[in-house]
Amino acid sequence: MRVILELARKDLVLLLRDRAAAFFTFVFPLAIALFFGYVFGGTTSEPIKVAAWMERPTPAAERLVRALGEDGAFVLDVVTDRESGEQLVRRGRAVALVTVPADYDERLSRTFTGGGARVGLVVDPSRRAEGAMLIGKLHEVTFRTVFEGMSDPAQLQPMLDRVEERLKEPGSGLSMTDQVAIRAMLARARSASPGAAAGAGADEAAGLAAWRPVVVERSELPMRPGIPANAFAISFMQGITWALFGAVLTFGAGIAEERQRGTLVRLLVSPLRLGEVLLGKALACFVACLVAQALLYGTGIAFFGVRVAGWQWAALAMVATAFAFSGLMALMAAAFRTQGGAQGAGRAALLVLTMIGGGTIPVVFMPPFLRTMSDISPFKWAVLAAEGATWRAWGAADMWLPLTVLAVIGVAGLAVGASLVQRTARHA
Repeated sequence: MRVILELARKDLVLLLRDRAAAFFTFVFPLAIALFFGYVFGGTTSEPIKVAAWMERPTPAAERLVRALGEDGAFVLDVVTDRESGEQLVRRGRAVALVTVPADYDERLSRTFTGGGARVGLVVDPSRRAEGAMLIGKLHEVTFRTVFEGMSDPAQLQPMLDRVEERLKEPGSGLSMTDQVAIRAMLARARSASPGAAAGAGADEAAGLAAWRPVVVERSELPMRPGIPANAFAISFMQGITWALFGAVLTFGAGIAEERQRGTLVRLLVSPLRLGEVLLGKALACFVACLVAQALLYGTGIAFFGVRVAGWQWAALAMVATAFAFSGLMALMAAAFRTQGGAQGAGRAALLVLTMIGGGTIPVVFMPPFLRTMSDISPFKWAVLAAEGATWRAWGAADMWLPLTVLAVIGVAGLAVGASLVQRTARHA
């Protein structure tokens, strides 16, 4: 073990002496994290996945939910309780939860008399841009459904009756001019055909520039009380992929470089065994990956509002990620015989895996085909483990999968890498 530790120390010292390699391993990932944190827009051309929950299924509430489902901008998942909807948001399977309160129908009847219905919108804090777009779409859909309901005589007449009752109340808060205008509109609506009534109502509403039939009350879903999420909570997890990219590329080319320079032969004729040489480099890569992750976590927590939901999961995620990419480094080191091949082909392969794994565009914003492809990227599982320990606030039921995948990648990489190095060392 002393020999392995000494080899690891030697490689870490060489890394720190190489300013370019040290920059791309420790500093460049921070720059990437800050860049994406500032410019991250969170928009996508794909239909937005939205959950909807009706506290009490009423005609108007069902009409609203049905209209959301028929709108091409949404992929709607109707849930039976609020907790199920929030879980979909918390796990990233929905951008937001639309909540329709039990008194939606009753309050909708006050639309023309100073009151109005309210709809809740609980947004994933990492998808604020899409949440803002959802508010506009909800106003559009609710506006449309209110006047579509007026085309049904069974719904129109009770609504008009409730409006007139509201006008008679002393505390309606409406001026005499407003009351006269509303009564005139109600008279036209009662005397017109159902379709014309809907049109007349729409024309009146179009003249009220600031009027909204339904108020959308937006809130963000806390992943856990006291732990806010923001754009940097995502971008700093993306930055981890570039730290891992730099560490694997730097150490992965090490054995090829030593083979090319002849130092690998000198190491092998010494009392050192080949397994010790490989484990020494893997340990150095492991330490570099841990330090880079700790740097990103620490900077994000100290200056950019990143919060850790579960420190035990964060520690496990960091260790599992460092282990996985140490194994990936061993595999890469054994796969290439020359330093140029390791740095050229290795960089190309790692760059593709980084990009489809969420290093540039978050996986949730990718087209379905790329989201499926991203499963082959170890970078995706590293990001999922990091997000699960921070803003997603995952528990054991969700964390076991990315942690297990990372562990398997580490074991497989070390095993296959050791076998390949053993085979090629005879020709070194």
